[in-house]
Amino acid sequence: MKKIKLIFCILTCVSIAKSQTAYTTSQFATDSLMNVVYGTAVDYAGNTDTLLLDIYKPVDDSNCLRPVIVLVHGGAWVGGSKEDYDLVYLTRQLAKKGWVVANINYRLGTHKATNYTMYALCNTSISEPCGYICDSAEVYRANFRAMQDAKGAIRFMKSRHFIDSSDVNNVFIAGESAGGFISLAAAFTDKLSEKSLSCYAIANAPAPDPDLATYGCIPSALSLSRPDLGSIDGSLHLGVYDAKVKGVGSVFGGVFDLNMFQQTADTPCVYMFHQGSDVVVNYIYGTLLGRLSWECYAQSNICQTYYFYPFAYGNEGIRQYFVALGSSAPIYQADIISNYSYMNNCYSNGHSIDNIQLRLQNMVHLFANKIFMSGNNPQINCSMNGISEETIKNYVRIFPNPTTDKLTIETENMQQVEVINVRGQIIYLIKSGNQNAISFDISAIPKGIYFIKVITDNGVAVEKIVHE
Repeated sequence: MKKIKLIFCILTCVSIAKSQTAYTTSQFATDSLMNVVYGTAVDYAGNTDTLLLDIYKPVDDSNCLRPVIVLVHGGAWVGGSKEDYDLVYLTRQLAKKGWVVANINYRLGTHKATNYTMYALCNTSISEPCGYICDSAEVYRANFRAMQDAKGAIRFMKSRHFIDSSDVNNVFIAGESAGGFISLAAAFTDKLSEKSLSCYAIANAPAPDPDLATYGCIPSALSLSRPDLGSIDGSLHLGVYDAKVKGVGSVFGGVFDLNMFQQTADTPCVYMFHQGSDVVVNYIYGTLLGRLSWECYAQSNICQTYYFYPFAYGNEGIRQYFVALGSSAPIYQADIISNYSYMNNCYSNGHSIDNIQLRLQNMVHLFANKIFMSGNNPQINCSMNGISEETIKNYVRIFPNPTTDKLTIETENMQQVEVINVRGQIIYLIKSGNQNAISFDISAIPKGIYFIKVITDNGVAVEKIVHE
């Protein structure tokens, strides 16, 4: 025990200033777990969708309270995926900086227009046929479903905190384009009164134009019913953890209603990036896809105009609102490029990140300040009763690993042992009563990967085992 106390003294003498590089500087190799199922839900067409996410984590960072960020892709609520290039790049870069990152898919799709025509000069490289919606309610409903999924993903990631060595009190969310809308909605929608009337039960959608089926826009099984979409929290992973976040990032995203930004004691901080040259989401205020339709397509009738999309506030519109709120506004940083030019932005690629490294760095610096203010410091996070988790691991033996039946654990003053599955659920618990060694049979549980959490008088250790 003298050796343990000496190591602890050395650890606690490390300067706090050193921790300021945590979560903002690339320091680690990364590991990933792909296509993890975090739930199922019914999509717009009445079909059950399996929801997947990819998890990226730093390797050998010795931090048992890593911050978590959920990333949400764009695609106008009808396309895109967690495999999109920018999102994968951001995911890897964040994991290198010490974050646990969940890159998620969510329910896509909207009921389509009844009158679609692919113009002679139009093609799918400049037009998205699946983006032609039957009415504006479809956007509100698609965003609401995606928000429910994102909140479910947040709760799912919190439930895995033992597995991922993550901090349930420092969870963030960020997305681009539609993903920015979804992220802001997930972070700030906390009252039933904020649920749009379009998200309750409304009239059935009209039958879509059959031509859209040729572009894969219409599923083989299609219900035109539009039922009540349910709770603002959705139905995934309820009961233990909430979906609150410490911060949100919106990259050329926005909101439909500024009234959602109500300041409370735990209001998330907000990072925003937008360009005035964006013809998809007006960076101040305008109809979604409006500039694309009326400034780009309309000049020569290249493609059919996108009708029925609602008005929305872009990130510059949100920033102006925050300025008006003054001290009542959330803590925020807005990287806004004011390069708007009427009728001259169609080919400027304004709906993109101009400098992905810079924007990522600005976002993580804002978020890191919030993390440090909460008391999360990787230099001391793993201390419990004066002993660091890494030190505890050196004094815990778990064997054999892999195992087919019995497992033995040896350490000093063991109080409790938990067997946790990959979904974060405790499936086996032993009150060990201050013993120094225990053996137990796990042959009855399904084969796979598990985590053994050992609680001692001196601290906690979590180790991965394989049951063959």
